[in-house]
Amino acid sequence: MHWEARLRRLAALQSGVIGIHQMANVGGDHRWWTNARRNGRWEPLSDHVLRADGSPATVEQRAFAGVLDAGPTAFASGDSALAWFGVRNRSIEPVHVARRRGTTNRSGALARAHRLRDVRACDVAVVRGLPVLSPIRAAWCEAARLSSLPEEWAVPRLERVVDDLHRSHLLTWDQLHDSICCLGRRGRSGTTLMRAIATRREPGSSPTESRLEDRLVEVLEESGAAPLMPQVVVGGDRPIGRTDFRDPDVPMVAEVNSLTFHTTPSDRDADRRRYAQLVAAGFAVAIVWEDDLWSNHSDVLRAVADARAAARSGRPGVFHTASCPWPVDCRDPLW
Repeated sequence: MHWEARLRRLAALQSGVIGIHQMANVGGDHRWWTNARRNGRWEPLSDHVLRADGSPATVEQRAFAGVLDAGPTAFASGDSALAWFGVRNRSIEPVHVARRRGTTNRSGALARAHRLRDVRACDVAVVRGLPVLSPIRAAWCEAARLSSLPEEWAVPRLERVVDDLHRSHLLTWDQLHDSICCLGRRGRSGTTLMRAIATRREPGSSPTESRLEDRLVEVLEESGAAPLMPQVVVGGDRPIGRTDFRDPDVPMVAEVNSLTFHTTPSDRDADRRRYAQLVAAGFAVAIVWEDDLWSNHSDVLRAVADARAAARSGRPGVFHTASCPWPVDCRDPLW
């Protein structure tokens, strides 16, 4: 494939823009970048970002450009992240991006850049092709921003953001409380506010905690299959954690995996370690993938039935539905 065709294919996935640090990703080098800048078919938006001619100038394109301009470790943050997730009364522009502390000091020209500490792999997700701060971490950034206001003003504003994320099935109360354990500490901006809103939002206070979990309940009900109990902590004296669903009669659990938060290598490894803990504790685990919930109900029912049968016969294991995007050799638990 011609070098420019490769660049255009990449740009098509990013609203028409490419970043200089992406040349190696498509098998190129600085010469491709130089040729693209000179041939008149690419418009420089900055020293580090080019826009393909003919691509429409959209808000989404400017979000991609801002993140790419800030460097390979950058991601959308703040209001831009919340707006990307569809939170009401938030705007992508001006584009806000963030980087982990200790990474590049490059100053971007297309976005307002910030630095964050304690950024974990799970704090950044790729959503519609754009690296963006996860919903729960974006809520923490909003809490930090509001922390300078009197608490009686700040808490209602933060509650609206968190409740909007929860209503959109982007954040669960379990994640809210877990984040306080991981990120909350004395002197950290926003900790007091996050603790204040968490007291009224206990894990399990919603019947299910995501749109996909709601869908699994519907699929089981429509087929006449026995129901599962939502949001149950498992593990006995040494709790493993909260599972999406548990069978009330046999040692079987079900986890519902979205493509947004369960497909990167780090997400996959974390999931496999969790499944290994569940299997070691004697549980059969049904992994229901997002696409199958909407288009392959028979395989969802097959995975749940297989896990239930394995649990009854004392054969703990992991049972994925058909659309599992992981490589075949990565589907077993990671011991």
